[in-house]
Amino acid sequence: MEPIQKKNYILLMIGFVAAVVIMYVFSLRMQLQEVRANQSNYEEKIASLSSIQNTDALKVNREFLKSFFTYQTTAERYKNIKPFMTDRGYKATHPSGTKLPDSDQSVKSSMVGLKPFEYQSSKSEAEFFNEFKLSTEFNDVTNTETVIVKTSLIYVKEQGWKIDDVEFVGQLTGRG
Repeated sequence: MEPIQKKNYILLMIGFVAAVVIMYVFSLRMQLQEVRANQSNYEEKIASLSSIQNTDALKVNREFLKSFFTYQTTAERYKNIKPFMTDRGYKATHPSGTKLPDSDQSVKSSMVGLKPFEYQSSKSEAEFFNEFKLSTEFNDVTNTETVIVKTSLIYVKEQGWKIDDVEFVGQLTGRG
């Protein structure tokens, strides 16, 4: 092989290798763009799913509190909250050491000004600290106070969010 042919052969090989490297780099850039587009799409889907679940948990929390603290009789109260509860949560609403009230005794209750504060520890668990004004009427005597109630919700497959625990935290004094 003559030096000119050898030089042409080396240049041709360098050109071929350079073309392969350039094609490989463009292929990698295309794959990277595709991955970035998919990542953005998945991030949007995750954000929309988590906001839907948060909204659903908040909705169940509000509906439960409305049913639990707005009633005409205690029997009505326990009948209305059952769809929002797990078995454990339902038992947590019973007065300590007593059976479920089934009388039509006249105790009326209503709540206004609900302010829920959410803490979500995972995709399937959420807790709310709920502040609201509670008015209770018993034997024609009405008492109104600002109370805080903690609710714990879990996500039950094929049923949605359910109240799994209810805890009376306390009442606020000295607030208008």
